[in-house]
Amino acid sequence: MIFVGKRIFLITAIGAACSASIESNAQLSRSVIIKSPDATIGLSIMNENGKVVYLVEYNRRVVIEPSSLSLLVDGKLVGEKVMISKVRRSSKAEMYAYRGIHSRASDKYAEAIIDFTGGSPFTLQARVFNDGIAFRYIITGRDSAVVEKDYTKFRIPKGSSMWAQSNIKYYEGRYSRKLIDTVRIGELIGPPVTFELAGNVGYAALTEGGVTDFAGMSFIVMAERTLQANLSGVARKKGTIETPWRIITVGKDLNALVNSDIISNVSPKYDATLFPKGYQTDWIKPGRSVWSWLAKTRRVTLENMKHFSDLAAELGFEYNLVDEGWSNWKDSMSNRDHWDMLKELVEYSAPKGVKIWLWKAYPDRKGIPGIKSPEQRKAFFKKCSELGIAGLKIDFFDNEAQEIIQFYQAALKDAALYKLMINFHGANKPTGEARTWPNEMTREAIRGMENQPPWATSNTILPFTRYLAGHADFTPVHFGDRMGEVSWAHHVASLIVFNSPFLCLGADPQSILDNPCKEMIQSIPPVWDETIVLPQSKIGELVLYARRNGTTWFLAAMSSKQAPQSIEVDLSFLKFNYTLSSVKDDKDKKDNALFENVKVAATSKITIELNKNGGFAGRFERIK
Repeated sequence: MIFVGKRIFLITAIGAACSASIESNAQLSRSVIIKSPDATIGLSIMNENGKVVYLVEYNRRVVIEPSSLSLLVDGKLVGEKVMISKVRRSSKAEMYAYRGIHSRASDKYAEAIIDFTGGSPFTLQARVFNDGIAFRYIITGRDSAVVEKDYTKFRIPKGSSMWAQSNIKYYEGRYSRKLIDTVRIGELIGPPVTFELAGNVGYAALTEGGVTDFAGMSFIVMAERTLQANLSGVARKKGTIETPWRIITVGKDLNALVNSDIISNVSPKYDATLFPKGYQTDWIKPGRSVWSWLAKTRRVTLENMKHFSDLAAELGFEYNLVDEGWSNWKDSMSNRDHWDMLKELVEYSAPKGVKIWLWKAYPDRKGIPGIKSPEQRKAFFKKCSELGIAGLKIDFFDNEAQEIIQFYQAALKDAALYKLMINFHGANKPTGEARTWPNEMTREAIRGMENQPPWATSNTILPFTRYLAGHADFTPVHFGDRMGEVSWAHHVASLIVFNSPFLCLGADPQSILDNPCKEMIQSIPPVWDETIVLPQSKIGELVLYARRNGTTWFLAAMSSKQAPQSIEVDLSFLKFNYTLSSVKDDKDKKDNALFENVKVAATSKITIELNKNGGFAGRFERIK
């Protein structure tokens, strides 16, 4: 039984995997309770005086206190003056290929589809996974409608810590920690938002998934310890209304949050006609890229971009990203325009094994037309495809209104038709697009290297907040004026931790070639088969990751502590004997590193020494 205040509700048994059942009116009480497959998480949907309220528990401890569920549609509240009329239950368990944090994702849940009748009938579809819950509203029987507000609330237990940022347009705010009890009414929060629950219950994170044709959701603090959904404008719908999924990830530790697949699970699977081999489709290639924007020699000219392709080839990187400025190229002497010169760059780079990514603004910018309209977009994509461009970095969306979400979907589809990969900048958080569109390789929506230091605290928060939503184009690593207060080893470690299948480095590529950390940087892959967040990790203080690509493991540590520290690492994640090559802090200076090669066994432990704001990067190669 689950106890909620003075009420006692009986748990209805959940069917086995792939089973389904329907509960009649006689079986229904004032609540519907769904338990996760491992029975650790419970979601209770309750009818309180005609209002729909939900409660989330983890190991019988409250994660979300009773909170109301409702929408404002065509001026009428949906979720009040209703009663439960029917419940259909089912379950599912499957694995599928994925990309980024791990190569296999798990979709295992118990589901209840709950019909409400009364004032404004609607259906609530709810899934409970072993690592959280997801639910969405479904409204049928309308030719067209306007969803004006989402009044879904999330009441957080007293004493919980919250890590959040306030930018709800392009998501580049700096995350900070607050007690939920002290958060001001009216404060805006751009998800994901992460909580360390009071009483050592564990962790939770709030965001959304499966946003394909709707206004994006942020949060606004509406009452004490209560976040409410905050739509970026209205959503105009025809036919059946299906909102995006509201997601609450729950786990005992940070490893559970980081490895959750719920956002991907609730997102539509890719179209096999567009992506016949899924993530292995021939023209979709994760890789590393050089970039001139933050380099000393940053000029976006044809000759300089040729030089950057030379540097990419020397590093063994797959791509060269040509940023804003190429549209102004013109060679009056030979009567060539920017497209002719771009073709020259592509043809120059190709024999070196380097392909070109190209920046483009979504709106009109500096007298150059954007690609807002379908005609502009398709013509631009067609031209890029004909020239052999590998991918596009599309910039300056700056909100998540329904029209922007619709553009993402249309652009990703058109890009797939023209075999182009995509990186969205000046954009909102990801919501599972990489499941539906394997050609979305990354997106910004993060306070990255384009901003200014300090880095240490932010770098130790982001893996457990923003990166929970998916890949991010942080453009990590810099050995110049943006190096900040962190060490070389800290920068190198960020390449391992910050997930981005299009891994674009912020550093001047010449500074990488000149740096003794070069060999480690060159060896770090853009995607991973397995990720383990080690138990010493603590939000805002220490990130400690073990990640595997093929048979090679990497170990990364990033610290924001203001004093040196020693960390003992248990290597039980290894299965064989390995050679460990490492980049370590030089205790005397941050802009230097020490290097070591030793043999280690799976049964051993190692101690890593971190400077103030220090780091560590290690590579384990199996001894055959």
